[in-house]
Amino acid sequence: MSTVAACAVLAGSAGACGFHMYAPEKTVIDWLVEGDHVVVARNAPGNPFAYVPVETLVDNGEPVSIGALVDSATRRRLALNPEDGVLFVQEPSTGRWERLAYLTPDYRELVETVLSRRAGWTGAYDPDRFALFEGLQTHPSPAMRTLALREIDQAPYEMLRDIDLRIPVDDLLAGVRDPNGFALRPIRVLLLGLSDDPRARSALRAAIDSMGRVDTGSFILGAYATALIEIDGAAGIARLEDAVLNNPLLGIDTLEQVVSALAIHGGSGSPDLQGEIQKTLVRLMDARPVAAAAIARQYFTREDWSQADILEPVLRSGRLADAAVVMPVAMYLAQARAVGGWSPDTSSDG
Repeated sequence: MSTVAACAVLAGSAGACGFHMYAPEKTVIDWLVEGDHVVVARNAPGNPFAYVPVETLVDNGEPVSIGALVDSATRRRLALNPEDGVLFVQEPSTGRWERLAYLTPDYRELVETVLSRRAGWTGAYDPDRFALFEGLQTHPSPAMRTLALREIDQAPYEMLRDIDLRIPVDDLLAGVRDPNGFALRPIRVLLLGLSDDPRARSALRAAIDSMGRVDTGSFILGAYATALIEIDGAAGIARLEDAVLNNPLLGIDTLEQVVSALAIHGGSGSPDLQGEIQKTLVRLMDARPVAAAAIARQYFTREDWSQADILEPVLRSGRLADAAVVMPVAMYLAQARAVGGWSPDTSSDG
């Protein structure tokens, strides 16, 4: 089984492959990079409630008929700003036109920049793409700042760690508390972990202590755990173990978010930190063998085969009776052999 196919199977019980534990929606930039029919529209001169394309940015040769109605707020903005427009992309599988953004001149300039570079952005997340949106963190336009955060959120953590963070800590903390900013809470928390402001560090530690008391199932725990390890290293891992992992009342889905944070840092941390992470995972499996599946899933998605030596004895021990737990571990070990060149240590076998 390929890595991609196996990732899809493993994701069935733990959410999407990746940090967020859910399948994030496409960003405007994803649509621009991947879309084959992109237009700028305004309301029709004879019908202010209907959209008509005024410019085609990417053309697949199909006729354009945008069925969406122009809402009253957009009508007023377009009437006052003849240079503005609305960005639409055609969804290939349905043919439906999706509204992506209201285009001010600044936003339009960014769209043109993206389209000029999109040929190089079709594979893994490109450093050039990250750099472009890193520079928009404090743009005067709220829409542009939100777009920048959505894009920065897509970067691999190793890339994110090198960000030139310009967003004030007060703004990050306010955004984390904003109930309307739900989708951007994880990236704001991660950025708090990359700040050297003492207020950010206090907020992260307090949040972990609070989350360890009640199983909210909140997807945000993974971001907090990642940020805590970033600021406190091995001490942060110990805090997570005490506050979260040692609580038998917390469900395995909740614990898996901490495992995801450990896996992130296991791939980029120092040898000493990696050693602390592995010892923590061993203790977790000793207390709750079901956690072996979470470890397998999270390290599999990162193609990190470093945990094979601790997972193989647990599988062999027969303590994993549930097939839903056995399968991810067995798949991880099979892939570790096939891709990672791992082989079990049989020197202690009888």
